[in-house]
Amino acid sequence: MKQAMTLFLWACVLPAAFLQPNAHAEGVITLKSGEKLPGSMDTMNRPYLKVRSSILSSPVDVHMKELDELVSSRPLEIPEQFSIIRLANGDEVYGTLKALDTESLQLQTSWGGLLQVNRKYVRHIGFDSQKAYLRNATESLQGWKSSANSMLPECRDGYWFMRGSNNTELQTSFSMPPRLHVQFSLYHTNTFRLNLALWQDSGTGNSINLDLTLEKAELSKNSSGQYQTLGRVKRNTERNWYADKSVKRSDIHFYADTEKGNYYLYVNGEQAARWEEVKEMDTIFENESGDDEGEDGKSAGKREFKPGNTLALAGYDSLNMAVFHLNVFDWNGAVPHLEEDQDIISRYDPDAPRDKALLVNGDVLRGAITLQEEGAIRIKSDHYDVTIPTARVRVLDQKGHEEKNLPEDNSDTRVFLTDQSVLSLALETIRSGFMEGRSSAVGKVRIPLQSVRKVLFNLQNPELRKQRETPFRRK
Repeated sequence: MKQAMTLFLWACVLPAAFLQPNAHAEGVITLKSGEKLPGSMDTMNRPYLKVRSSILSSPVDVHMKELDELVSSRPLEIPEQFSIIRLANGDEVYGTLKALDTESLQLQTSWGGLLQVNRKYVRHIGFDSQKAYLRNATESLQGWKSSANSMLPECRDGYWFMRGSNNTELQTSFSMPPRLHVQFSLYHTNTFRLNLALWQDSGTGNSINLDLTLEKAELSKNSSGQYQTLGRVKRNTERNWYADKSVKRSDIHFYADTEKGNYYLYVNGEQAARWEEVKEMDTIFENESGDDEGEDGKSAGKREFKPGNTLALAGYDSLNMAVFHLNVFDWNGAVPHLEEDQDIISRYDPDAPRDKALLVNGDVLRGAITLQEEGAIRIKSDHYDVTIPTARVRVLDQKGHEEKNLPEDNSDTRVFLTDQSVLSLALETIRSGFMEGRSSAVGKVRIPLQSVRKVLFNLQNPELRKQRETPFRRK
């Protein structure tokens, strides 16, 4: 083992010029100490993982306690419609829901066949009928380019790092529908600035622009050179906010419909702004302030807005900012509804049955829930008996009792799969091209290595858990 670790550390400091071309096709294995090695998993017999690498003459054994993570070069798959099962420990499993009852559900997956999931571990059963144009785009910079001579960000571990000394602007192009849902998360300080441009056209200058800072959110429209502020909303007006340099996380959801002129901004689950563009009126916003003037200050006439196909993202922070989980969907028209606000019965009748379905439009239906042929959901109660396509269902909650305390999760490995699934396991072995382990919710699991995109080892290690809280703490 000592000899193997020496080889490992020696390989980590090899100059890049000595790396063979096919090294980039491998994954990157990171030790707890921070050293990295291009390579892939071969077999595992506790307490050692055998690692293969193109820069080593033979495989080496690495002690499991020394491992931090492995990131492969396998690309993400982008399914157009799927079911999402979210578990109590934060894991997510994607697939096609085949059956469900109060005790368990069956989910057909691309990597593990038909999985039987224990219902007591399930927090959320969701459906996503939105077509994904970008899925976890921050995993790489492929397809993105810089604009305005700005520098490309550092791309590492699923994050885009935007350094404080650089104004970073990235753009990519795809055929944009008239409705978009853009989702991403940030690690930032109070001094961050972020600009998102949708339907940008380099020829006409057309675009819909969202500017977001700690102090305000502003939406504007550029139509054939005519700049138009649709509205501004104040966000944080606390005194001395600039002095706070601590790192914070913000989860952003922006919904935009250019045809109806409806725009919604959600930050950390709460609606931060709503803009409604009324085409026939001069007052085209529902916010604190706005204008309809050109750059010359005179009242500008209406100009036709012809959308382009470019999406641009620009960010700045006086310290550092990290962007991650960037997704772009063909918006299905649904905006978030807080369940406690929509479900009046639960608020005023705590003894009411908890079997219910939350629909895309925010309605809540209660009754016995069953899965029908072709994936439709049937909901039967004393008042109605309806069958609803899954495209109109957002969430199912079929729990007939209060959630009980679950046993402590003893998983030591978290596996990220190419189909977006995330599953925590008590890892048992790796052999014959498969990773085998046990999940509290799913039981025995056998995952093909070709479906593994990333692995986090030693989940219970206090030092590694602290490093993983934010990307800025990583070695």
